[in-house]
Amino acid sequence: MTKNKKELPRHAPPKGAKTQDQELLYDPNVPTASHAEQARTLASKMGTATLCTMSVEPQGFPYGSFVTYALYEGNPIFLISSLAEHTKNLDEDSKASLLIAEAGEGNPLALGRVTLIGECKKLSDSKREIAKEIFVGKHQDAKFYVDFKDFFFYKLDVSEVRYIGGFGRMSWINDKQWFEAESDPLAPYSLDIIEHMNEDHTDTMVLYCKTMSKATDTTEASMTGIDRYGFEMSAMTGQGPRPIRLGFGNEVKDAEEARKELVRMANKARKMTK
Repeated sequence: MTKNKKELPRHAPPKGAKTQDQELLYDPNVPTASHAEQARTLASKMGTATLCTMSVEPQGFPYGSFVTYALYEGNPIFLISSLAEHTKNLDEDSKASLLIAEAGEGNPLALGRVTLIGECKKLSDSKREIAKEIFVGKHQDAKFYVDFKDFFFYKLDVSEVRYIGGFGRMSWINDKQWFEAESDPLAPYSLDIIEHMNEDHTDTMVLYCKTMSKATDTTEASMTGIDRYGFEMSAMTGQGPRPIRLGFGNEVKDAEEARKELVRMANKARKMTK
């Protein structure tokens, strides 16, 4: 097990930034997913990544390949051909890493990414059927070649993780933290919830900001993220757009529970204006 390295606070200002320019307009202790939880959520959500192996030819150079993957007990598995360069590389040297990058609009460096590091080896035949079920469940097109004789499952046994959630949000995650963390159960519903709130409840989000944060001069607000612990907004203030995060009173696990929490908070905010 690797040494537990210090995790930077998610909302800490970037190194060298002026503190007054980074003043939070909400409680910095609001419940927030750990970096390990955010990394597991990202890895669970995505299905494509860059697999880096040590090249056989030319020898000794890092070799990056675009691959599809699925998670098997927290470890990425790959269905790869024996003819592929990365397969030849892994059979010679099992050391590898997998770079998973979040897709989205805006500055790509502000989006999340995670690098999984470990030994990547051919999966035993005894685990092939469960690996096949998991992988094809994630990648339906794989059912057309999963039983080809020259395709094999490989598994990256994660030993250490590097997580970057955007500017100033980064840390090393050890294997214990990685395997104990759970993917956010709200992730499958988050985009629909965000779209609904931004289309139908912008007035409510302005009210959230005015009553539950320091952004009391908010004129517009949009939801930018939501998870089991709370949600994030971009509030238009006299100082320009500012990030706001508010926590739920109760942890949620699906869209209906999130709806109830959002309604409860809206009712509370309305009472605070009276």
